[in-house]
Amino acid sequence: MRNDWLHKSTGYMKIQVTHASPETFIKECQRQGVLTWEVTFQEEERFTAYVLLTDLYKLKKMAKLLSCKIKFQEKKGLPFLLKKLSSRKGLVAGILGFIAVLILLSNMVWTIEIEGTDPAMEHEVRHALEQMGIKKGAFQYFLPAPEIIQDNIMNELDGVTWIGVTKHGSSYHFQVVEKEIVEERPTTGTGHLVASRKAVIHDLFVEKGNPLIKPNQVVKKGDILVSGELGKEGKTTFIAAEGEVIGEFWYKVRVKVPLSQTIETVTGRTAKKHGLKIGNITVPVWGFSGLNTEEKYKEQISKDWEIFGYKTPFSHVVTHEYELQSIDRERAQKKAVAIAKEEATKKLMQMLSEDAIITGEKVLHETVDGGKVKVSLHYKIQDNIAVKQPIIQGD
Repeated sequence: MRNDWLHKSTGYMKIQVTHASPETFIKECQRQGVLTWEVTFQEEERFTAYVLLTDLYKLKKMAKLLSCKIKFQEKKGLPFLLKKLSSRKGLVAGILGFIAVLILLSNMVWTIEIEGTDPAMEHEVRHALEQMGIKKGAFQYFLPAPEIIQDNIMNELDGVTWIGVTKHGSSYHFQVVEKEIVEERPTTGTGHLVASRKAVIHDLFVEKGNPLIKPNQVVKKGDILVSGELGKEGKTTFIAAEGEVIGEFWYKVRVKVPLSQTIETVTGRTAKKHGLKIGNITVPVWGFSGLNTEEKYKEQISKDWEIFGYKTPFSHVVTHEYELQSIDRERAQKKAVAIAKEEATKKLMQMLSEDAIITGEKVLHETVDGGKVKVSLHYKIQDNIAVKQPIIQGD
């Protein structure tokens, strides 16, 4: 029992009892609920034993009741240790200061390693890291997470395909994979340019090949627009036809837009709460109340405390709360139709090439049903309809 952590945390004492028989004293301890152990007999009516600090008040009563003397020989445990330390404020301040400096130094950046790239790209990566505050001597507590560092560098540097970010204690390791620029090789195969869809020819720009169509001509999908076969019968050569054929065609799009819309906005009221996380338990430290509303958005940031790369069970948790307000907006039918046109245009442009042009639009049908505006739109589009089709010899 002497080595029980509970006794050490609550404190215990070695006492010497005189002028009382051990049997009488132990019986009275059992009656009073006083825990004793390691009872050692020295001589008649004199013995030693260990008792808990929490039973001190009961021992004083027993001393009066049994008319015996109790002398404290040893005092052990956490309460007595804290009492000794309280009289040595300089030592306590030194220990706490040493722990604080140790934690501070272990949470600073001491090493930044960049591998897998040439010196020029390494310089760009280091410059990007410095812009984010990641440099030697920086305090890790205020630096972004490795995932955010990875995203920021990949978005900022065009020459980087992928970058791996690894944090080991006070060092950061970056593995860079650069983009490989592949030179486009000239096409050596022969082929025609054929229509990818039904359209009316608006214009054509032929670089190589024999054009078989002219403006205002209607073509169907698969029709040859520019032939890769040159020369007369018996004296023909085959090349890869190149160029653009701008065709005009029509497209119908149907969209639905609700007449009412619920929007969540931030009112501007915020609250910040600080907590100390130990394992899976978070103990509030500051900002206990928070926002007194159900409609709120929470953002939680947790920073682990480390000592030279070794994680401690403690984390500092900061919770930001933002008050939200739901607003119901009613759209007029004309505005809903305008929004429908905008959404339809975005939807259509995703299906076409980057060079496509909308030359005309028309609302074919417009109805209101079930709180939604249903719109049918007709678009006139100009786009390159020429695609390559290889020439198979012998066909």
